[in-house]
Amino acid sequence: MDQLNCSEDETDAGVSDLDVMSDGESEYSNHDSNTEQSVGETDYDTDDNNNNPSKNETTKKFILGRDKTTKWFHDPPNPKVRTKRQNIVIRLPGVKKCAKDAKTPLDCWSLFIPNETIVQIVYNTNIFLENLRLTNKKKSEIQPTSVEEIQAMIGLLYLIGVHKASRLNLKELWATDGSAPDCFRAVMSMTRFYNLLSALKFDDINDRDDRKKLDNLAPIREFSENFIKPCQENYTPGAFLTIDEMQQAFRGRCKFRQYIANKPARYGIKIYSMTDSKKFYTYNMEIYCGKQPPGPFQKSNSAFDVVQRLTSPILNTGRNIICDNYFTSVPLANHLLKNKTTLVGTIRRNKREIPNEMTNIKTRSIYSSKFVFSDNSTLLSYVPKKSKNVLMYSTLHYPVILM
Repeated sequence: MDQLNCSEDETDAGVSDLDVMSDGESEYSNHDSNTEQSVGETDYDTDDNNNNPSKNETTKKFILGRDKTTKWFHDPPNPKVRTKRQNIVIRLPGVKKCAKDAKTPLDCWSLFIPNETIVQIVYNTNIFLENLRLTNKKKSEIQPTSVEEIQAMIGLLYLIGVHKASRLNLKELWATDGSAPDCFRAVMSMTRFYNLLSALKFDDINDRDDRKKLDNLAPIREFSENFIKPCQENYTPGAFLTIDEMQQAFRGRCKFRQYIANKPARYGIKIYSMTDSKKFYTYNMEIYCGKQPPGPFQKSNSAFDVVQRLTSPILNTGRNIICDNYFTSVPLANHLLKNKTTLVGTIRRNKREIPNEMTNIKTRSIYSSKFVFSDNSTLLSYVPKKSKNVLMYSTLHYPVILM
């Protein structure tokens, strides 16, 4: 859901779950998925002798990548073959049986955030409110909450998103001069709404410090897992899924807060997600929480391992993964192929499996394309404009018949 952005003074006064994690600085992310790479962008060491193959090498039926192992052919494979087994989807997309009884928007919403989750939020929030009440002079302003009140607060957050008012100050939404909707004041006061928003807790703060020693994501670990689980239980995705990362705007205190310069919200929490390419349904996601302490939650944050974890629920079902050059690699594509899953995406020119012939575009004309093929994949080099090269790699599209 859209996050509510309060005024700068109000944001500093509020205390969120991520605020109390750490006072660390933002972590800089080098995720740059620009598909057009300049010829001058050299991410690897070049060798003049390797760039100019001998006459004997050019007469061979295949060329080698810079790793001297990967073979690429200029001629496409035989087009008269049956559909490969890794492209046969064995499960039809659509809503699963357990979710077909949901008839109203509230019923659909309850599939992902059931009443048990709201009850747990109320319980944890009341623990924090009670501790806050004991140390606050104005005790009358800090009262326990209930399921109905938390649901009303969430409803107001949705309403703020509908009105595209997430950047407005709360005083403007609760104004009494007729410029604000009456429903906000009718549901609860501005002070109560702000207090609930600041005190909202998804875990028990009494044992949080112990859990944070093993998990940076401890304040919202249980909630995030309980949300992702029904995403997979209620829907079967289509044949094509997209893996990418999104930046959820956040400027509070958090040790794994990210800074990504090319995102609309440069500061925030990075989330890797896998969504249905046609229905835009989020099927799986993972919150990037930096380098975890040694323990059960410690895991690799490499692009290969992230994709491997995100795709684990749909492996061996004949689906295709689409991603940008941050994730795409030949080893990843081979790993997915072994599990009956194909991959399509742009790929960075510094990969060792790519031959120099596909990265050298000095003598090529604009809008020209060049293909090479392996036994199970296609590599395309396209020149959209001068000194720019777009490399596409696919284990789905083969063979390619050139006109």
